[in-house]
Formats: sequence, structure tokens, C-alpha cells
Amino acid sequence: MRENGLLLAVDGGGTKTLALVTDLDGKVLARGSGPSSNIHNVGLDESCRAMVTAIERALAEIPGRKRSAGPGWRTNRIAAACFGLAGVDAPGDEAEIERWVRQETIAERFLVVNDVELVLAGGTPDGWGVALVAGTGSICLGRARDGRTVRVGGWGPLLSDEGSAYEIASAALRAVTRSVDGRDPAPGLVEAVLRHWSLTDATALIRFVHAPSTTAADIAGLAVVVLHQAQQGEPVSTAILERAARELARQVETVMSRLDLQRPPLAMGGGMLNGPLRDATVKAIRPAIASATYVSDPPLGAVVLARRLLVAPPAAS
Repeated sequence: MRENGLLLAVDGGGTKTLALVTDLDGKVLARGSGPSSNIHNVGLDESCRAMVTAIERALAEIPGRKRSAGPGWRTNRIAAACFGLAGVDAPGDEAEIERWVRQETIAERFLVVNDVELVLAGGTPDGWGVALVAGTGSICLGRARDGRTVRVGGWGPLLSDEGSAYEIASAALRAVTRSVDGRDPAPGLVEAVLRHWSLTDATALIRFVHAPSTTAADIAGLAVVVLHQAQQGEPVSTAILERAARELARQVETVMSRLDLQRPPLAMGGGMLNGPLRDATVKAIRPAIASATYVSDPPLGAVVLARRLLVAPPAAS
């Protein structure tokens, strides 16, 4: 290290939270994970607890870490931190997380952003272009060379999130009910959905889906089944995948139009874009983009943003 201190990168999504600790040059020292920290899904208290879990697990893995009874960041100085969190959609959301970071004295220099910023930072060579994320939810962010930004999507599952795992799963569940009713047969998809959740018959879906213990992440987890069925040629699943790709492509095209971007680099992230949906989405957009890069490790984008803070003044109290 150039001096005593660490960088902290947190990537909080609708399914899990990842924490990365590096030295000041960005060399990864340790990783940790925790549950979902989407503030709108789990609430502020649970979000903060999820981040603490991920951070403490990462700090615990650092070779030679000093142990103490208090939080790990008290004895392992965090020089700068970046928190990229799904659900940070407005200044009020940022302010709540910022207040918590200050109260916990995690770092003097820190940044709180939506998690799509991590994909943009990690997947565009010059810091401008378009970032598209499709995980439990979906969101698209564009940044022009002059710093102007436009965001599309990210409204949550009840309002939009087209192309996301939750939307794909919801479309599949609607197709299952139509099939069972005899309105639009899709026996292969019905069988795959029931097998995924170990249900004996379709009517059991009513109790399972509406159970208080069933989370948005549980529903979203069905999307991988749909994509697998599409790869096997199941027609209803194929149609769902193609519609999701068109919706994601439309988000990118809208951002490009609003910022007047010409052939920008596209950075892609999230579990849904690590497979056939990525290929279908890129195909729907080309040749309007110059390149498409999948960011497999978004916390590294948070490291990029945290390192920039080393030359910035500490966050205001």
C-alpha cells in the first residue's frame, strides 16, 4: 500500500449485498456478502444490517486484521468508500444512507449512488456511455462526455422493471395460469415452474406466491427457469425472452436519444444479462452501439469511484 488505509466498495442489490476491501491501489484484499439491501424492498434498518454483514465478513477475511469488540472499520481505517445500492433512486434515499454512514463513522470520504453507476464505472473506458442492468430489477443510465446524465427505468416491480428477472418471472406465472385454464397452452413451462418450486399442482401456486414468506427475490429466481426453457425451444418462454430483450433495448435507445449519443460503449450488468438475454438484447440494439461489455464484478466499479475520492475533500458532516 502507498499508506495506511483501505478502500471499501459495496454493491447492494435486490437479492444480495457484496462488499469488497482493497488497498489504496485497488488491489483486492477480501470479499464478503450479505442479504438484500434494497431500501425499498427491505427497509432502511434491514438494508443497513445487510451492509454491515457484508462489510464485516469482508474485513474478517483480511490477513492480519486487528480484532476488536466493535465494528471492524473502527480498527481498519477506511480511507474512502463507495456504496452502490439498488433502490437509491432519489436524494432522500441517498440522504438516509449517508446519515447512517456518518453515524457509524465508516469513512470520512464516501459516495452513495445507485448500483447502475458501478456498471458504468466498471464497463466504460472513459467514464461515458450507457450502462444497462437487469437483475431482480432493471435500470439504464447514460452519461454524455460533458457529464450530462439520463436515467430510464428503475421504477420497481409494481411500476416497471421491464426485462428484469421479476418481470420475466411474472410473465411466466401469468402464462402458467392461462395454460392451466386452457386459454393458451404451455405445458412445458407449467411443468418446469412446478418442478422449480417442488409443487404438486398448479393450484398450489396461489398459496406459495401469496405467502408472506415468499419474497420478491424468490419470485425473481424463477426467471432462470424461463431462460433455460427458452434455450430448449419452449415457445412461450422464447416469446417472453424476446419481449424482455426488446424492452431492455428500448431503454438503451431512449437514453441514447435523450443524450444524443452516437455509437456509445454499452456496459451491461446483472444476473439476467449473463446469458441468452444479453445476446438477444445486444442483437436488438446493434449497430447503434460501438461495443458491449459485460461487467461481471460490479464492486470493482465501486473501487474505481472510491479511488477518485482519495483526491477529493471529505464528505460534509
